[in-house]
Amino acid sequence: MKFPLKKHAVIEESIKAESNIKQLIQLALPVIAISFMSMAYSFINILFVGKLGSNAVAAVGSASFFMNLSWGISALLTVGIGIKVSHSMGEKNILLSKSYVRSGILAIIFLAIVYYLLIAIFRTSLIGFISLNNPEIEQSAANYLFLVGMSIPFSFLNLFFSNIFIGYGDSRLPFKITGIAFGLNMLLDPLLIFVAGMGINGAAFATIISQALASILFYRKLNHSEALRPSGVTFRRAHLKNLLGLGLSPAIQRISFTIIAIIMARIISNWGATAIAVQKVGIQIEAITYMTAGGFMSALSSISGKAFGAKDYNKQWATFRSGTFLAFIIGIITSSLFIAFPESLFSIFLKEKKSIEMGSEYLTILGYSQLFMCMESMATGAFFGWGRTSIPAITGISLTVIRIPMTLLFIHFWQNSLISVWWSISISSIAKGIILVLLYIILFKLFIKKQKPLLYESGSLLFKYE
Repeated sequence: MKFPLKKHAVIEESIKAESNIKQLIQLALPVIAISFMSMAYSFINILFVGKLGSNAVAAVGSASFFMNLSWGISALLTVGIGIKVSHSMGEKNILLSKSYVRSGILAIIFLAIVYYLLIAIFRTSLIGFISLNNPEIEQSAANYLFLVGMSIPFSFLNLFFSNIFIGYGDSRLPFKITGIAFGLNMLLDPLLIFVAGMGINGAAFATIISQALASILFYRKLNHSEALRPSGVTFRRAHLKNLLGLGLSPAIQRISFTIIAIIMARIISNWGATAIAVQKVGIQIEAITYMTAGGFMSALSSISGKAFGAKDYNKQWATFRSGTFLAFIIGIITSSLFIAFPESLFSIFLKEKKSIEMGSEYLTILGYSQLFMCMESMATGAFFGWGRTSIPAITGISLTVIRIPMTLLFIHFWQNSLISVWWSISISSIAKGIILVLLYIILFKLFIKKQKPLLYESGSLLFKYE
């Protein structure tokens, strides 16, 4: 069924689209800044530790794998809380929002403690699995993991609190608090590592202190929020079940992505240390795309979630359209940069001729997938706001796993050329972007058809494709 759009209706929809884009940008920019701060923190941390020597870097880098894995595990609760808060805000149900916050806080603390106890008990075996082939470095890494792991309860809480405020529609507060923690960590790293003579343990304590401060600041702000303060409500098992239901698929996706990345790294290692370095640097350059798109994904999820909670499906669809428009712009810009200037971008990080040649091939091939990576992020945000987190997770896991057999097939086809690996990554990213966008359009269209009373509202752009 199609509805004719009058001239004034088209103008009105154009104004609404502009408003949606502005809202997405305002909410996304602080989230993007947080992502780049996290990236800068890792870079600066390694920069300070690097002054202690390559053994120190190897120890910290090995322990960091299990710290990064915690990000995937925390998704069990951090993803769901943002969605449920946005739904509750859309429904204007403050008690429901507070109840989800209350139930989630207790669970995230428990989850963090359990994970820390596991890595503390099995830290020697976990580090040994990486096969550093150096007992001194392995012992140093295990000790560092034991210490820095104490920051896990705080980092879990900070991710949880950030998603609460972003789901509420306030991304500036997480940005400010993350910025304070980042600044403190930058100050403490050289003081504890060098002045206090604590070595890599100083880096661990700097992380613990800065993350703990962020948790305190977040909790104070939460208690000052009338709509989010977890008081006057009790723990609800049903709410915890809902949070876990929303977070399970994304958590599995993030964990599996880490595991697949390790397998792909082992395949790439067949071309030597230069190939591994090229991929690591290439991923850092790609952060320009996925961190920017990730910020808009969080913003789209929040706005779309509020619209869904308020049963404003027109707004939900309009937000998705605005998000895909922004994804197209970001993707075209980054794809063009990667394809047109691969050598210039890569030479910023590595100077060897062989590395630049390999890196140029990497960026050129991956450049073709940047647009689709952005589209995937926006569709994921739209699905998250809708509360259907399993769909992007299943799509993401399936098409990431397929990289392994695709790589092995391409290696044979291209006679053991390294570009076979890059093309398998790029093609799978292109497929994820196309499939996920199409899935959202099809499934949302079917969903709207079930909302028959809404089909008779005045000429909404939402129903133009019916």
